[in-house]
Amino acid sequence: MQKHQIKDVITRFPFLADISSEEWKEEGISIVSLPVNSVVYEGEFLKSTALILEGSVRIYKLSDSGREVTLFRIGNGECSPLMAAGILGRSEFEAWACFEKPTTILIVPIQTSQEWMDKYKGFRQFILRSFAFHLNNLSNLIETMNFKSIRTRISKYLIEKTSHDNDSLAITHDILAIELGTVREVISRTLKSMEKEGLLRLERGQITHIQHRQLLVLLNKDCREHTVTG
Repeated sequence: MQKHQIKDVITRFPFLADISSEEWKEEGISIVSLPVNSVVYEGEFLKSTALILEGSVRIYKLSDSGREVTLFRIGNGECSPLMAAGILGRSEFEAWACFEKPTTILIVPIQTSQEWMDKYKGFRQFILRSFAFHLNNLSNLIETMNFKSIRTRISKYLIEKTSHDNDSLAITHDILAIELGTVREVISRTLKSMEKEGLLRLERGQITHIQHRQLLVLLNKDCREHTVTG
């Protein structure tokens, strides 16, 4: 690791300022740049912890039938708990990872990561917070997939990805199905129903005229019904 690289890393991850200059020289610590669509396969042996300096990684599960379910995304200044699982003794990657943008990562060998966990409070807290944060996200995902209607899930996704000033979203039905953990046919059928109700308009490769206020009403209604029945 060069001095300017270490400086860039500490800028993104300030808690790494505790690492001594000698420790940065340990074998295996490096910065790696990965192109779009690079993939980490489920079951691959984990030899290092990966911290994202810049970019975006989608973590997902793939069923035997080929159906994908997005678990979460990690971006600048984050670390996937699955990519850091080796620190806690797990040796295989438990999902798939696809790099959605050109991504630069800090690679730290598992043994070194374990030593840093024991020695440096800042590094330990970062890893544990990453586990806690994404565990909470996974819990919310499970709840959504099991207790929320696909109509509600589509509404929530569209609200999160657009705004009142930008009521269009470039996305295919296939991609939306992957994002929400369902199949294309269900997405297409639900979107066509929502279009008939004036909630949105379907165009080739995009969804336009998304009615935020009406979708929010649907979400609030679903939340109230879920609270009463729960």
